[in-house]
Amino acid sequence: MDLDGPLDIHPPGDTGMFRLWQSSIGFRLNLLFVLIVTLLLTVSGMVSYFNTRHVLEEQYQEIQQRLRERLKISLPPPIWDLDTRKIEQNIEAEIKSPVRGIEVYGEENTLMAKRGAGSKDASLDKLEFHLSYQRGNENAEIGRAVAYLSRDEMNSALRVQVLYKFVEIVLLDLVLLAALSISLSRNVLSPLRQLKEALNTAAEATDSSGEIQLPEVRKDELGEVARGFNRISQRLADDLERRSVAEDQIRKAYDELKSTQDNLVQAEKLAALGSLVAGVAHEINTPVGVTVTSATLLAQETRKFKQAVDGGAVKKSDVLSYAETASESSELILANAERAAHLIQSFKLVAVDQTSEARRYFDVGGYIDEIITSLRPKFKRTSVAIKNECRADIRVDSYPGAFAQVVTNFAMNALMHAFEEGQAGLLTIRAKKEDERVVIEFEDNGRGISPEHLPRIFEPFFTTRRGTGGSGLGLNIVYNIITKKLGGQIQVKSVVGKGTLFILTLPLAAPTPGEPNHGGE
Repeated sequence: MDLDGPLDIHPPGDTGMFRLWQSSIGFRLNLLFVLIVTLLLTVSGMVSYFNTRHVLEEQYQEIQQRLRERLKISLPPPIWDLDTRKIEQNIEAEIKSPVRGIEVYGEENTLMAKRGAGSKDASLDKLEFHLSYQRGNENAEIGRAVAYLSRDEMNSALRVQVLYKFVEIVLLDLVLLAALSISLSRNVLSPLRQLKEALNTAAEATDSSGEIQLPEVRKDELGEVARGFNRISQRLADDLERRSVAEDQIRKAYDELKSTQDNLVQAEKLAALGSLVAGVAHEINTPVGVTVTSATLLAQETRKFKQAVDGGAVKKSDVLSYAETASESSELILANAERAAHLIQSFKLVAVDQTSEARRYFDVGGYIDEIITSLRPKFKRTSVAIKNECRADIRVDSYPGAFAQVVTNFAMNALMHAFEEGQAGLLTIRAKKEDERVVIEFEDNGRGISPEHLPRIFEPFFTTRRGTGGSGLGLNIVYNIITKKLGGQIQVKSVVGKGTLFILTLPLAAPTPGEPNHGGE
């Protein structure tokens, strides 16, 4: 009879009636109809009750009036004649419902006759009036009469009516409840239950390749609901099919884009390394050239000095000249060889780290010095200086190759985007230790980043220098390395015309592969 369904939430203290009210349409409809009919019948009964009470009250007042009129006619003559027997006969004739008793008093308030209940019964209504007798042309007051009437009959009739109306309401409610239950169950609830079961079956179906159809055998509103659902189901099935095709196309395009991005990232890394090789080679060319020139000069002077010694014509001035030349040449060879060796060592350290995934302990400030040394050829041809203000003795257990790539990308990004060609500027790198993390700042005093570009600078392929050397991958590579490889966070602050500040927060120990990263995206 009820269309039951599961409830999701039961507040504390719910009763079975409350849950039934929530879960059953039939229960709510039946209860609503019963309440409406009960209310209407109750109102009708109350109106009928008050009307009946009014009618009975009028009849009661009319009985009092007629009793008064009869007694005023029948009692004065026997009172005047002092005929007690006649008085008693007259009042005896009036003792019938609702009259319960009558008392007759003569002059000087003397009791002449009494029948039935009297003034001691407080539940009776008292009706008192004076009696007069006509003597000649005047009416003389000769006594009074007191009648006692009961409302029991009227109240009993009202109680019977209330009981009758109550029984009528209960019977009508039961009949209505039975009729509604049968009608709702057959015409509404049973079809709704079938519709619910069909929907549940459709929702639990694992095959989503085709649309879900409900039976359309009914011709009423429920049949219209089923037909509407079938149209929606067909539409959703078509949409799902189109979406599936679109998702496949997007997935293929994403895979291709990801592959292209990986290739571009690798190309970016190799291009940076190639640029580093070219710069270091160019930088090494000067000390190596000076070394070769000095060594050649020293060799020539040595041969001349040897010939002079062999010929026995060595003068003191020749010895002093040769000694001065040898000393200057040796100092030049030593200084430039050390410079070339330092450049090669820095390049070797950074290049090997960038081409490997090795993890080791390294000093942040010292390693940044090595990176700056390898980048100096790039900065040497510009008016931009790079300054390392990192605090000493900050050691981390991390990936130096990834770290070098981050520093390199920040430096090259500043050269390309922060300053105009030929503009003097400064890139300052700072590092400090905070608890178990190291905070590294890259700050330049260049042109800054406009507010509309600031939220997008870490997006792949986003660049403001498209067509002039910018790939849009530099800061995206930095972001991925910091948040994924090094397990850190990155923030950026910028004011147009005043410069840009990148803040890196890295753990002293980088996460191992597969370890949850709490500092990233």
